[in-house]
Amino acid sequence: KNSNYYRMSSVFCDVFSHTLLPVDDEEFANMFLSPTMSLLTLSEVVHYLNQELYDVYWVHPVLLSTSFDGKDDDGRFRFLLSGTKLFNSLYDRWCRQTTTIKFCTEESWCWKFTVATNDAAAPVGAIASGNINELEDHMDDDDDDDVQMEENATNNYHSRRQQEEEGEDALLANAFRDPKLARVLTACPQALPFIQRVQMFHSLLEQDKEATQEDTHQSMLRSMMMQDENFLDRHWLRVRVRREDLFADSLRQLNTLGKKLRGKVQVTMINKHGTEESGIDGGGVFKEFLDDLIREAFLPSSDGDGLFSVSPVESLYVNPFPAGRDSIDLLQQYEFLGRVLGKAVYESILVEPQFSLAFLNLILGKHNSLDDLKTFDPEIYRNLSSLRKMDETVLAGLGLTFEITSAYTNRGQFSNSAATISVPLMPNGDSIPVKKANVIQYVHLVAHHKLNIEGSIQTKAFLRGFRDLIPASWVRLFSASELQKLISGDDAVKGIDVDNMKRSMQYAGGYHPSQPIIMWFWEVLEEMSAERQRKFLKFMTSCSRQPLLGFQALIPLPCIQQIHLDDSNRDKLPTSSTCMNLLKLPKYDNKETLREKLLYAIEAGAGFELT
Repeated sequence: KNSNYYRMSSVFCDVFSHTLLPVDDEEFANMFLSPTMSLLTLSEVVHYLNQELYDVYWVHPVLLSTSFDGKDDDGRFRFLLSGTKLFNSLYDRWCRQTTTIKFCTEESWCWKFTVATNDAAAPVGAIASGNINELEDHMDDDDDDDVQMEENATNNYHSRRQQEEEGEDALLANAFRDPKLARVLTACPQALPFIQRVQMFHSLLEQDKEATQEDTHQSMLRSMMMQDENFLDRHWLRVRVRREDLFADSLRQLNTLGKKLRGKVQVTMINKHGTEESGIDGGGVFKEFLDDLIREAFLPSSDGDGLFSVSPVESLYVNPFPAGRDSIDLLQQYEFLGRVLGKAVYESILVEPQFSLAFLNLILGKHNSLDDLKTFDPEIYRNLSSLRKMDETVLAGLGLTFEITSAYTNRGQFSNSAATISVPLMPNGDSIPVKKANVIQYVHLVAHHKLNIEGSIQTKAFLRGFRDLIPASWVRLFSASELQKLISGDDAVKGIDVDNMKRSMQYAGGYHPSQPIIMWFWEVLEEMSAERQRKFLKFMTSCSRQPLLGFQALIPLPCIQQIHLDDSNRDKLPTSSTCMNLLKLPKYDNKETLREKLLYAIEAGAGFELT
């Protein structure tokens, strides 16, 4: 393979990428997924890019210092840019369509070394390639070939993003020992399997905790040795929270901490009578506190004034019309929600909220496009798509101009009016009619306003809080759907991996895995439907989805504790301490009684009791 081979390959990638720019996902499916339309299947294209990019990134890596010396590396460097751009473009399509149309398997994106040998460097905060930033600059320059329509729609947006996130890719790269791996993770992280990237992410978290929480631990030990009675007040983040004012108390005490929230937090709960609840927080009470806080904070209100709303596809997104939108306190609340969710991810605590993919894209620092509208509001997407198919006469009869009714200006600011206003999508947009020649630009600008402009003030506040705990470069290891798995677990897993849970289960109070009642328990759990298994998991851990890395990743490990029965409590139901992932299982006399009591408990949602 000489320089001409790579130049021709670059031309192919550039033409293919340019062809995809104005094509929506439906047209993409018709063009490339029909067996009668394509001479070259998409799976073959992905396979080709996989092999060639593996070579220029890993086997014989292209070095920028030798890329412009007139030798073969010049052609290989050009292919590295063009091939990566097409590889990522196709991957974005695949991520959106994987639930309906799979033009290749997930493994098709992974490079041979990651699948075969699991050969990746551990994060150690050491050396990375000094060429990472320069490579990213060239990747950005290569995007200048994009159509003017997209450039006009997103120019200001991308400029602000670039200023906010400058240097983040270099920060990610510097966290890994191997400079080649750093470059791969920066340019095309999907080349590593998802689970491996999750392991790397958790390694980054553990490394950060060693630097923040371990310092606190060492300081505490020194203070204790010096018999300092006030050491807890100085070295732990201690909060007292009333259950009846959970959100307000938490906001007041935790929101000002910023990045200090990465430290250990000890929570004391105050009941409705004003007295402290018993128990010392060793981590379990904080987990329960965080579960309850997130459940309350992200719950959409019935009057539509909450901080988050529910999209037509039943996922959460920033409410573009919240109550008190002129209040400074509003943005503080969004910052706080970002920190709360970031703390859950930082502590590897799975939570229930399911977010819209468009909102998750913004967390990743990505720009939403027209196709992302389909997963957010299918009806608006269908209406916009139908405009592209209308003939000139019908389109002109609608009387559309380049403006939209919104509560936000085209700069993302709240309108001065209390109600919605007409907002131009481009300069003098109210006087520019929508025609067949410009309808594509129109639908892209409408989608851009709906997904990237409306709610952008609140979203930026949310991201400021979230990134105090989780740097943007860390989550950019994942796609939007993968980030949701990181937050809430894998929703595609319908039940429980009972064998994995069994291997991780601890026993207390006299229980042992060899006892008949424990054998009955596992038999009952295996015989449950997938829906009931997930209800049981929520009953025991507060989250209905199992951890991505298995139950061995739960902190603390799941445990079954024996509860003795006597004549006074024969009818006692199983209970749980979700804060400790603890199931309190009475010692029933037979399997059928165990089944009946356990099913009744999980179906009734009974369970949590403080210990």
